[in-house]
Amino acid sequence: MIGVKTGIRPEEVRLQGQHVLFVEGSDKESVDPKVLNELFSGGIRIEPLGPSFSVRSVAEALQTYHPTYYFLIDRDHYDDSFIEERWDNFPDSNTNNLLVWRRREIENYFLDPDYLSRSKFCRVSQGSLEKEILQSANDRLFLDVANHVVIHIREELKENWIQKFTNPEEFSTKEDALRKLQKANEFGLYSNKVQEKVSLTELERRFSEFLERMTGGQKQLSFGVGEWLDLVQGKKVFNRVVNNSACFQVTTADGTALSGRVKMKEIVKDLLRKGDAVQPRDFTRLKNLIIARIEEPT
Repeated sequence: MIGVKTGIRPEEVRLQGQHVLFVEGSDKESVDPKVLNELFSGGIRIEPLGPSFSVRSVAEALQTYHPTYYFLIDRDHYDDSFIEERWDNFPDSNTNNLLVWRRREIENYFLDPDYLSRSKFCRVSQGSLEKEILQSANDRLFLDVANHVVIHIREELKENWIQKFTNPEEFSTKEDALRKLQKANEFGLYSNKVQEKVSLTELERRFSEFLERMTGGQKQLSFGVGEWLDLVQGKKVFNRVVNNSACFQVTTADGTALSGRVKMKEIVKDLLRKGDAVQPRDFTRLKNLIIARIEEPT
């Protein structure tokens, strides 16, 4: 059966037949599209699609019809095996050309003091910058650990734990329908499962587990120990280092000091123009994987 699509937007026509990388972000001024536009230097179209679940939903819906569409999302709740499988096989139509950052957010990649100190806007030594990053991350350590517990429990409880009823003959009256609902064993089983996951003992176990992962067993965060650099909420830490410390100064031509998101973008742009040799490994690998796909003979 032939279907006819109507109401096609101009941007949809422009995207057809092109290689497009869809990322998280509310608009093209968001950090993810800004970073990736600089990284690829116009070599591929970058389009923001909102939050992670939107990007993944679109990937599942469109990739079959548009094999040159690629999708990139934050780490969020995904485990290492899920993430590494996508890096090993990307782009892969079997997983909807979906790639996941190894670090929690794209900003986490800018928390490397060796990389970040290369910015022409940096006004302190690499050692001072390292201390500022660690202080900012340590100040929110327990908040981030607790939020990881929340995120993972929330995701685990989204599973499809009960099926819909299908036999109309069993629902001939209001009383029959209510009785079927009340006798469904799945409600009791799910209630028990929820109680197990949110019990005080289980919450403490999960909290301790994430704390150990992030700190590597130390009382304070330090570089090279634990997984905090991957798991901390990088957006918050990066913003504090850039905007709430004396580490960076960015001014316009007339000497006006920049702040907030505009200041962060100028620092990011400067770093991404330093060349591939100094870029985070995941940045260059992403770039090489997609360029290799674009340059494949048709």
